[in-house]
Amino acid sequence: MHKGFRFWLGCGAILCAHAAAHAAATPKYPQIQHVLIIMQENRSFDSYFGTFPGANGIPSPAPCLPISKTNAADCVKPFHDIHVFNAGGNHNTANANIDLDNGLTTSKNDGFLYEQQVSGPIRQGTPCNGHSLTTLPYYCFTIPDGVARYDVMGYHTDAELPNYWKYAQTFTLNDAMFPGVRGWSGAVHLEMSSEWSATCTNQTVTSTCKTNPNPPAATNATEYPWASLFQFLDGQGVSWKWYLGVGPEPDCSGEDETCNPSELLAEVYSYWNPAPGYAYVKGQPSAYVSSHVQHVDSFLADVKAGTLPQVAWIVPSQDYSEHPPSDTTLGMDYVTALINAVMQSSYWQNTVIFLSWDDWGGFYDHVAPPYLRANGKTGPVYGFGIRVPAITISAYVKPGVVDHTIYTFDNYARFIEDMFANSARFSPSALGNPDSRPYIADSVTSANKVGGGTVQIGELINEFDLTQTPLPALVLSTAMPGGFRALCSKVYSATCTSATVSLTWEALGANTGTPTYHVTRDGTELGGACVTTGTSCTDTPPAGDHIYRIYSVIGGVASPAVSTYEIVMPATP
Repeated sequence: MHKGFRFWLGCGAILCAHAAAHAAATPKYPQIQHVLIIMQENRSFDSYFGTFPGANGIPSPAPCLPISKTNAADCVKPFHDIHVFNAGGNHNTANANIDLDNGLTTSKNDGFLYEQQVSGPIRQGTPCNGHSLTTLPYYCFTIPDGVARYDVMGYHTDAELPNYWKYAQTFTLNDAMFPGVRGWSGAVHLEMSSEWSATCTNQTVTSTCKTNPNPPAATNATEYPWASLFQFLDGQGVSWKWYLGVGPEPDCSGEDETCNPSELLAEVYSYWNPAPGYAYVKGQPSAYVSSHVQHVDSFLADVKAGTLPQVAWIVPSQDYSEHPPSDTTLGMDYVTALINAVMQSSYWQNTVIFLSWDDWGGFYDHVAPPYLRANGKTGPVYGFGIRVPAITISAYVKPGVVDHTIYTFDNYARFIEDMFANSARFSPSALGNPDSRPYIADSVTSANKVGGGTVQIGELINEFDLTQTPLPALVLSTAMPGGFRALCSKVYSATCTSATVSLTWEALGANTGTPTYHVTRDGTELGGACVTTGTSCTDTPPAGDHIYRIYSVIGGVASPAVSTYEIVMPATP
């Protein structure tokens, strides 16, 4: 793997003692012993799978979305975006409603460009000011370029996302998965861990908490007094862990689009590590958090040692999150490594992997989400969020299926309850801590349809055939070089101001073997110094637009060439 993805192979005294103290709940089916939820960041369904065969993808003819609200003729259609670095757009609750343009009686889904170009900052200011060209943060190059090419309307294909498309082709792709809350990462991770996002006038008293898809800023002093799924799982005897990526948080702890993110730490509450924020968790013995919340190194160790819990979530650090402007190649390599670890272990035939992305990241999607109001017929919309990609990976999932059934992230909780808690439903009242939430999310079976009527929410178990011959493991390459960039110009421009293009990339981790890197321009090998074991080379291209790609060769085996960079060489640079 790439640098920053660490490995640790010990069990740990606290972990082993905790595992021994809690007998595992009996699963409903022997074929499903473990559920793993891998939650990446900020991509819409259309941006990743909008051209996937058989999916409810980008309409034909493709719509042309207005750049501003005042001139509908000035518009952009969806386009194939070869770049692995994207800008995306603002993505809180208010942005979602503007993207949808109503989303209740009608849903035009035409506000995405407006939010990127007008409401969303271009983000060239602080912290991009005060740097030399060589020390400028990477997003100061990436974000302005993405905004300039209107990349919220861009979509990727298997050319950029070969592993994700291979999982979708081999297992089951969901094309109607919606986050349980119409909000961004902070609200979504609260929803995933407690089926509710709220704000409280008294952070220690549940009765003062009201539904809110915009939770307060995250600090370690933050306390959420309401019940969580962690409490429910403990009561049902279901073993669980929340694994964190190693490094900075995927996004800012708030609505700012650029920042110096805090480090993900197991004992420190953040939007991506909700467990330490709940009063129930805070009230446990000191070893409780360290036994349940661990870095992703421990996931690999648990797979190797045979100590994987029955339920686990994995959230990434910034570099591997795919959250704009992070590199999609690095994220895909990271996710592939996690899935490969399961595929290459005894866990493959009894583990279900749910892979998804926590919100839409401002990217275009053409589907109007069903909705549920927060407080009856007149309250604001709480759920659901804009559609995201989701793939179910298992030896027993129906192969090669595109599932058009409507699901939300709360289906993951419902599936866990059905598998390990004898279909008991999460109930704050039953846990002795009632609250004012408008509905118990995992018990919702229908939602409002835009324009009238209702839609049914499905059951994920229907994606499985537990009688089939187990599907074989699918081990894919993690040797695709990431961080590939071309520098030939002044800041914020892909148009070259020098004749020489400097190409750089990140070295693959030592555990992958000894790679030789190959760079191509417009599909042709550059050769020479651009076939190298190093991490850079230069090129002097002719005038015109050029596309660079890179791949690695290890032991005679070539990785897919997915990392792309585009430059424009004028006739006289």
